[in-house]
Amino acid sequence: MRVSTVQFNNTMIASMQQQGSELAKTYDGITSGKRLQQPSDDALAAVQILHLNKEVAFLEQYSDNINALDNELRQEETLLTNMVNVLQGIRETVVLTGNVAVGPEGLKSMAGVIGEQLDELLSLVNYRRSDGQYFFSGTTSQTVPVAETATPGVYEYQGSEGQRLVSVSGTTDIAANDPGSDLFFNSGVQAATAVGTATLEDVNILDLQAFSLYDSISVENVAGTWTTTATPKDGGPAVLLPTTVTGDELTIAGVVSARIDGATAVGDRFTLTAVDTFTALATFSSDISSGGTFVPAEVLGDMLKTLDNTIDKVGQVQTRIGGRLNTMSSIGNSHEDVILMNQTLRSGLEDLDYAEAISRLNLQQTALSAAQQTFVKIQGMSLFDYMR
Repeated sequence: MRVSTVQFNNTMIASMQQQGSELAKTYDGITSGKRLQQPSDDALAAVQILHLNKEVAFLEQYSDNINALDNELRQEETLLTNMVNVLQGIRETVVLTGNVAVGPEGLKSMAGVIGEQLDELLSLVNYRRSDGQYFFSGTTSQTVPVAETATPGVYEYQGSEGQRLVSVSGTTDIAANDPGSDLFFNSGVQAATAVGTATLEDVNILDLQAFSLYDSISVENVAGTWTTTATPKDGGPAVLLPTTVTGDELTIAGVVSARIDGATAVGDRFTLTAVDTFTALATFSSDISSGGTFVPAEVLGDMLKTLDNTIDKVGQVQTRIGGRLNTMSSIGNSHEDVILMNQTLRSGLEDLDYAEAISRLNLQQTALSAAQQTFVKIQGMSLFDYMR
């Protein structure tokens, strides 16, 4: 077969260009450490890598959410611990007011101490983060949670009842905060006689969580049967609560208990109104500074019940936070395991085998060098060299 010089040159040049391209590709792979330089190198592996990268990105975002949320919850946990310490201090002061030996001046002094402790408690519940958001205002994070109303000594919760949720996995959202209403509101109860001469005494909240659902509870003697109607905090329709009376002991749906003092008749009605810790403390402080010689046992007992209920409510929130932290830790560990597995799979698909690549590089360099030398050698040949 006759091969022209032009055809030979083109074939050799194309071959050397191909070898040079493969050599350059191998160089690039060694430089970058990647087996795939472009999707066409291995289309199936490229698609798998794309999916793995996407999943790793999602999991890393969830991990970032968990780390940020962990910091927030631990800050809240610290604030709650400080609240319990302040509440314990207030309780100790309140107990001292029951001592007859304290006297009017001592009570006034203690009223001042309780006022200062109340301010400290308010500063904790109204604590603001560095980004300007309030911890305990629910979803309305720019609203001051607790403030005094136009009526001196009466406080209200201004935030929302909701919680800010943070996604920590594809199926799990965790609350990032707790509303102040879960801490200091519905912590006490005030009983009043609306109709009749009897009164409710020794009122106790049996279920703080259930009691927190209502603003007020009305108990009425209807045709000789006590009927209880509760007004929900969420503005929903009034609900009937089962009521039992044994002797003079009244129990409402396992939520509230009380003792009926005095004769009752059909049509008698009592009203139970939720009391918040701040208003109760302000009222108590005002009462003991009014010049009395000691605090009546009943007033002292009601204040201590409210404080104890508040400490219990704060403790319940602390428990919930502990549960969230445990859940986050478990999910975070799972994310780390999956991320590591995906990174290992991705590495197997895209990372270069240096030993194999260097061996291939040497072989390609040798082949290219041989091709170049052959081309030069053949190019130098001529028929005239064989004519004698």
